[in-house]
Amino acid sequence: MEPQIIPRVPTPVPILWFEFLLNQNQLETHLSDPDADPSASQLLMQFVDQSIKAQGNLETSVQVKKVRDLKILALKVAAHMKWNLGIIQESLPLYMVHKLLKDFMELVSNPELKEQVMTTSDRLDDHILMAFMLFNRWSVRVIIENSYPTKPPKITGPQAPNGNAALNVAGINDMVIKTVRDMTNESIQFMENSLSMARDITIPTIETIHKLSYEFPAFLEMSLSDHCHISNAEFIQQLCFDLGSYYFHCGQIEKTAGMLKKALDINSQVQDPVYCDINKQKLKGLCAACNLDFMPQGSQPSLEQRLASSLKEEYKGLIDLLIEDNILKEVTLQYRQLIQHDVHSKQPTSDLYLQVCTCNAVRQIMDGVPLNPKYIQMLKTASKENITFFTMVCWKTVQNSDDRLKEKIKLFIRTISSSSDVLRAIGSSELKQLFTKDEFTELIFQVDNQSRPAFSVRSNTVLQQKANKALYIGQIEQQLLTTNQHQRIQTLLTELHRVAPNKRHSGLSELWKIDKSYSFIIDGMGNKKLQDVVFLMLVKSRHCLQIKDFKTARSLLTTAFDAVKDTSLKLGKAIQHEILHVDICALKLGQQTAAEKNNMTHRAMGCLGTIQSDRDIPPRPEIVERCLLYLLNYGMWFTVLNVKQRPPVVQVGQMLSEICKDISNINSCRRQAKALWDSFVQIFSSSNQLKRSANGKPANKAGQALMNRMEFLSFIQLIEEPTVMSVIASCLIKLHNVLKDDAGNEVYHQYPNLWPTTITNVSSVVTDAVTSGMTQYVQHIIQHNPHQSSWLKSQADIHYGDSQHAAAIKFYLQSAMLPSNFFTSPVPKQLWDDAVYRRIIKCCSYLKCHTQVAVFCQFLEPVDHPTAFKALQERICYDAMDCLYHCFWDMGILEYLICILNMVICICGNPTSHDCFRALF
Repeated sequence: MEPQIIPRVPTPVPILWFEFLLNQNQLETHLSDPDADPSASQLLMQFVDQSIKAQGNLETSVQVKKVRDLKILALKVAAHMKWNLGIIQESLPLYMVHKLLKDFMELVSNPELKEQVMTTSDRLDDHILMAFMLFNRWSVRVIIENSYPTKPPKITGPQAPNGNAALNVAGINDMVIKTVRDMTNESIQFMENSLSMARDITIPTIETIHKLSYEFPAFLEMSLSDHCHISNAEFIQQLCFDLGSYYFHCGQIEKTAGMLKKALDINSQVQDPVYCDINKQKLKGLCAACNLDFMPQGSQPSLEQRLASSLKEEYKGLIDLLIEDNILKEVTLQYRQLIQHDVHSKQPTSDLYLQVCTCNAVRQIMDGVPLNPKYIQMLKTASKENITFFTMVCWKTVQNSDDRLKEKIKLFIRTISSSSDVLRAIGSSELKQLFTKDEFTELIFQVDNQSRPAFSVRSNTVLQQKANKALYIGQIEQQLLTTNQHQRIQTLLTELHRVAPNKRHSGLSELWKIDKSYSFIIDGMGNKKLQDVVFLMLVKSRHCLQIKDFKTARSLLTTAFDAVKDTSLKLGKAIQHEILHVDICALKLGQQTAAEKNNMTHRAMGCLGTIQSDRDIPPRPEIVERCLLYLLNYGMWFTVLNVKQRPPVVQVGQMLSEICKDISNINSCRRQAKALWDSFVQIFSSSNQLKRSANGKPANKAGQALMNRMEFLSFIQLIEEPTVMSVIASCLIKLHNVLKDDAGNEVYHQYPNLWPTTITNVSSVVTDAVTSGMTQYVQHIIQHNPHQSSWLKSQADIHYGDSQHAAAIKFYLQSAMLPSNFFTSPVPKQLWDDAVYRRIIKCCSYLKCHTQVAVFCQFLEPVDHPTAFKALQERICYDAMDCLYHCFWDMGILEYLICILNMVICICGNPTSHDCFRALF
């Protein structure tokens, strides 16, 4: 069986614009198709564009006829659009709209008509009146729309003749705007005179344009039924809207209100408008600005309008309107919040304010928006009348709503049912119908439970009387889990051991853990209550330290120390180390007296001296780290060097101290710097992991890193001493520069001659980890001190290497602000050399700030004229340009800039260029 061949539907070929020149009669047929291709807007642009292009070549009568026919075709398309200026302005650029409307006026002002444009519009024929009215209405729109700063439009349509599209179109548009602005008074006068017109008029149709152009006698014989009629009300309403918009633009509010009121008054007379095209949203906004009530045809004022009227009338009927909106949900929550703020500003303590808050709260409940806790607290303490008002608003809102909204109200009531006053008001109101009998009984039971006094272990409770021992113990343990107060903990433990004397209660939470060295001693104590007291004080203090409640943590540890000081000196000394840890964490640098500083230093040295002691419990690594940090942050280099026990963190601290104490003499601390450099290399090495021996314990071998990478980064970010921070940052940056080996993107640091210049085994170092650690640490030290110029310059170089040009410029400028006294004096050459200026120039060039490039070229030695000249030739520039001309002082660049501006003036005749030119002198 042969396959069936389905014929392909031919694709319709779109009609080209010049085909309508050959047969104008097919234009109306084409435009009557709703899916016409090309569309009316496209044809309008093509006809006007072609007429402009052909305008410059009128050597023969054929060319003259072609231009005339194109103008008439464009006017026919505009007539098809019902002369809607909004659509025409969307379809054409500004200068094309001007050309179209001028052609319309020239057509109707034919000398054969023997008519002159007069100030009294009643004496003008309809087609003449319409042509001049359209032009003047458009002129007013142009004045208003071009008074606001806007981004230059992208040129997507046909290009203007003779030259660059963007430049030429912008220049032509400027000339059109200037022409329109010069005749503003005449346009307004013509429109104002037309307000007195009392007759209906006709607007030109496609047929009217055709007969007016080619068959003028037939045009004069056209009957009234052949024209498109518009009522006087429609004509005047559009005129009033345009005049009102102009008056508002000029700040003439009274005139604006008069025009808008007239437009609103005749709104009911305008049925199925053809010519009138008023932006309802704009009209509504203008009415609101002039305190006029805006009501669309055949409708009542909206809730928002009635609320606005209520605000003007001292809140008359405001509550009823808010309750109505709770049901209809027409007004936004933002507007209702503005009303609430307005009432609060005038009557902050009145019942009206609480009632407005209640109405808004109910609306928020309906919309699922969280309530302000202040309102909930205010409701619980409100008067009986205001609580009754709350129940009334809730009931009116949900009585006819669906079950989903009713559930939201019920859920909210459950959250505030701890107030017996609220519950009583609900029980005596219609709102009680939302709850079943069992649900309401549960609410009452909930209130009764919450109103009972807090559980006390000292009271002879009903549970004890009934000997419900397990439940009673559970209640005490529940309180033990939540309290951090040492007296309360001791009281609860006393009661627990009275009820259950042979049981320990330190295992209530799996999070309660302490070091094995502490547990070993605690477990050896004979008194179980003492064991629990010491254990809980330690774990609770650890928790308080994590949440930075240092005062409570210290009181807990002091209680633990008092409990064991007579029974275990070893554990007592360990607890004193814990107290020292809390004291150091709570300490802020610079807030100690000399005596307090000496005492803290003595305690820290005593703690570090027990690191490897057999007679004492070694302090936890966190405590050792904090003690060392305290000594480093206060610059006690020799004290750190005197620590005999040397765990990894102490070794790092001692290497830093060796360098810092001799940092003024680089040559004398190169050996210590080499040791620190090697330790940094090992920390960032890919082989940085613990090696274990056959018995599973860590094996200390040569070449192994002192610290884990994450532990190291956490440790250095706790250092606050500027010299130590600079040394660490310098080492990390130098390590990064050596690994990257990119001279063009090297990062600046303070001590470049302190460190080695090579790494023995480069492949073993993780470059990304070094870069990440360096970036993270530089950001940290800048947050600690944002005024350190060298650190800011390092951050700028990092951004430059990452191609973050805007951020790089920001930090370069910040680095020079203080040394130059906010640029009132030259930036020191040690901070900004030629390399920095070239980096700034490159960043500005990438950001297309070419005028700034030329300015910075003047700082180079010698001045980089080629780069500056090339930058000034760029056409796209995103900096202040004209405002920067006073920053030039180099004569060569000034002469070149004057030459460029002179060329622009000669080519474009742009008046702005004249101003810039004069500014250079």
